[in-house]
Amino acid sequence: MTAAAAPEAVTPAAVLTLLVGIERHGPNAPAAVAFRSALRRKGIEADHAGGLRALDVLMDAAAADDPTQADARTAILRAAWADLLPDLAWKAQP
Repeated sequence: MTAAAAPEAVTPAAVLTLLVGIERHGPNAPAAVAFRSALRRKGIEADHAGGLRALDVLMDAAAADDPTQADARTAILRAAWADLLPDLAWKAQP
């Protein structure tokens, strides 16, 4: 009998590869849709392996990799991982 392997951590490089693929294509291009789907799966894997902290690390790495693309990349990740991230709308209340 073999023991189940622990989930592998999702690397920033894997997420960056998918983000760059999305950036190269128009938002509705079939390739961009496929990259977003893969990005979604990576988010689920990261969440299972390390929870919100793992997602935060990946988002920070994506933003830090290219500061000129930081806002766009963060928006793509937030959209792809929307149901994995906490709802921060309540923090905006005075």
